[in-house]
Amino acid sequence: MKSCIADKTEPARQVRTAAWHHLFSLATTPEQLERVTELFPKWRDAKRTFRPATPEKFARRCEELHCPQLAVKVFGDHSKYGLDLTLEAARPVLHALHLEHPLQDTITFTSLFGVYNLPPASSDLVCSSLLMTACFKHASEESLTVARALVPSLQQLLDKTQPASMAFRDEDHGKPADKEKRWLAWTLKKIEKALQRQELDFSWLRQWRVASGYAGYTGLE
Repeated sequence: MKSCIADKTEPARQVRTAAWHHLFSLATTPEQLERVTELFPKWRDAKRTFRPATPEKFARRCEELHCPQLAVKVFGDHSKYGLDLTLEAARPVLHALHLEHPLQDTITFTSLFGVYNLPPASSDLVCSSLLMTACFKHASEESLTVARALVPSLQQLLDKTQPASMAFRDEDHGKPADKEKRWLAWTLKKIEKALQRQELDFSWLRQWRVASGYAGYTGLE
């Protein structure tokens, strides 16, 4: 792979660009995936660019291998790795962080949104629900304050989202969009329970979950 990067012929350029996704899939451990990322700086030094889909492919592999902190490391040092953070890449990273890592890791990662000129996490339905769930899960005074502050934006996002557009479809099973819907269904369920514990109004959330079919969702994250 390293020798291929140095070859600047056009056919080689096409092969190398496509090869990243293959290398991600070949990695079966976090250590192997990290070794792949060690090639990113050489790619950047050769003035190569990544395909638009590459950040998401990388982020999803980090989520699958339970190593979101590797994604935080790579996206947190653009000058070294040259991989742009996108909303599509941010969602699986946030999902993995909110499940298995301290809240501070989630907060640190969401701070990168501004660095990449992305809208704030609170403006994206999946990201917002993941962030809120992480805050409620941490259950400190500070994190609960943040979670409560995010409630109005979540309500606005749901008001603008037709429940039918987020319903599960059999033909989408296993696809990224389906995974995100399942993450959303699970986190909205957790958020509703948290609002109930906090003695806050959750009728608007229950209504949306029923209309979307999420109220009956019993799967895991």
